[in-house]
Amino acid sequence: MFYKNKNYTAAIERVKIEFGTLLGLEEDDEAYVVLKELPTMDMAKLTKAQEESIESLMEFFRKAMPGIIVEHNLMENEEKKMSNRDVVDLIYEKFSLTQVIIEKYSNAAFFTRLNKKADSSGASAETSSQAE
Repeated sequence: MFYKNKNYTAAIERVKIEFGTLLGLEEDDEAYVVLKELPTMDMAKLTKAQEESIESLMEFFRKAMPGIIVEHNLMENEEKKMSNRDVVDLIYEKFSLTQVIIEKYSNAAFFTRLNKKADSSGASAETSSQAE
């Protein structure tokens, strides 16, 4: 039996993306975000945005990302965490960081399984059983 208060976190997959060196830190694990999988309708919108253009994809992801950030370690100052919106704004200030986030999110196990199911050619796609 599924109990939301017990099973939700395990049911909704997540991916941790580390990027400290892109922010000038010593190690990648010094800065990270944890993103959950998109709700079904948003996943369909993401797929459509990918088909349209890189600009559409980036715009969609910018709007969706605050709602899928479940954890991060980015701080406003020594005592206060940045808001999810501020984290997204920071990510989008740096093109290489935006690319890394979108690429690693797109390669997460839950995302590649969706692409495998959508592959009508019958070709086998490799999936990762462990997100980064």
